[in-house]
Amino acid sequence: MAANPCVSGSNPLGGPLNKTIMILQSHNSWSYRKSKKWWLTPLRFTAKCQSKSIAEQYYKYGVRSFDLRVRFNKDNEFVVAHGMMVYDCTKDDILKDLAFINNVGGCSVRILHEVRNSKQYTKSSLLKFREFCEEIKEKFENIVFYCGRNLFNWEEDYYFDYHPTELAKYSSVCPPKILDDWFPWIYARFHNKKTFMEGTDAEILAVDFVNIGNSYVSKQV
Repeated sequence: MAANPCVSGSNPLGGPLNKTIMILQSHNSWSYRKSKKWWLTPLRFTAKCQSKSIAEQYYKYGVRSFDLRVRFNKDNEFVVAHGMMVYDCTKDDILKDLAFINNVGGCSVRILHEVRNSKQYTKSSLLKFREFCEEIKEKFENIVFYCGRNLFNWEEDYYFDYHPTELAKYSSVCPPKILDDWFPWIYARFHNKKTFMEGTDAEILAVDFVNIGNSYVSKQV
């Protein structure tokens, strides 16, 4: 198991003592933002995995690892997305949030190349993704970045030194599969409290809607 550079102090989630001190990650961290395409708004609930801002996730709910999914469209424009859903979020918005995460320190960010087919996974998109990873790695030295894989063939498009163990506990990867990606909020509503209390021996626990069932609640925000 790789050493976790983000661990400091005790488990903020109040999990069992026999579990490794784990880091809480918000799955699809920027999905609280509105849809950029108005015609996808009615389906936003299927790709909305968080309802709180990055600062709220950090201060109020103990999140210390974030999940950023980006790609570049055919015009080489920066896009924050989750599947078909494109969020109203610019590169400048992301850089501001990363600056916040960098300033508070002690956090990691999982970077995913949000491409899911050969039409999206182009040489141009790959190059721009690598440039973006290089840019944020150099600019935000207090953030531990990791992953760098794409969602088309799961190849490593950019190499990061950190390779943590993770447990993903959200609707798209957990049964019952009838919920799948369609109802992240419902899955969180019925499973998060148990997930938090059970904890994990993995370094990172990734969940949807970190505000649901979370015993770590601060009044700083």
